[in-house]
Amino acid sequence: MKTVSVIIPVYNRTFSIRDALESVFIQSIKPSEIIVIDDGSSFDMALYLKNYMQHIHLIKLNENKGVSFARNTGIKAASGDYIAFLDSDDLFLPKKLEYQINYMVENGLYISHTDEFWYRKDRWVNQGKNNNRYGGYIFDKIIDKCRISPSSLIVHKSVFDEAGYFDEDLRVCEDYEIALRFALKYKIGYLEKKLIIKRAVEENSLSANIEHIEYIRYKILEKMYRNNANLLDINTNLILIKELERKKNIIKPFFEKN
Repeated sequence: MKTVSVIIPVYNRTFSIRDALESVFIQSIKPSEIIVIDDGSSFDMALYLKNYMQHIHLIKLNENKGVSFARNTGIKAASGDYIAFLDSDDLFLPKKLEYQINYMVENGLYISHTDEFWYRKDRWVNQGKNNNRYGGYIFDKIIDKCRISPSSLIVHKSVFDEAGYFDEDLRVCEDYEIALRFALKYKIGYLEKKLIIKRAVEENSLSANIEHIEYIRYKILEKMYRNNANLLDINTNLILIKELERKKNIIKPFFEKN
């Protein structure tokens, strides 16, 4: 039987972490472990989660290091064959792990993601065609924006040894960056079932600034091209160059304002 570790990073969030945990507790197949990484919260998370402590492994970081460092800490501590991620404001639907692990095993996949519901500002949101998701060798289809939500992602633990961990220098767009690295090396499965609820329970002013976000994505692609140009095939390099040019045009106003 394949085992799965669920990793939940959390920072100063009391209003949703219990909901997130309970969505894991009610899974139709139980994870082998639930690892909560407290990313330097300003209160005693162990005390707040005292009624849950017998069911989770809580790792307390002494200072806030960011979500990438927190996730990497969880990955390194995990013992499961597969790693499932859950952001502390999101929810798994009850058969998420069962459906997705079975799908991966049946299809020989090392990475997969799923469809999702969106909940924003007390209402359900239609995602629209601009947020289509894809499976297969999808580097060219996910280079424009983040199309793989961490909370929908399950990764075989061996992948991190091959493709690397989350970039700890990134406080945002870390999901976009690692998805692209995965897509350079692996076929990525897409299970077209809505198996998570992605919630926005607080405003993120940084993420709301599209020019700023596109600037960060531009820098990610620039670094990827600089570090890999000699290793990638001609078509992949052309895809990178084309997207770099497109993003450069988008972020011109950002440079003008700054």
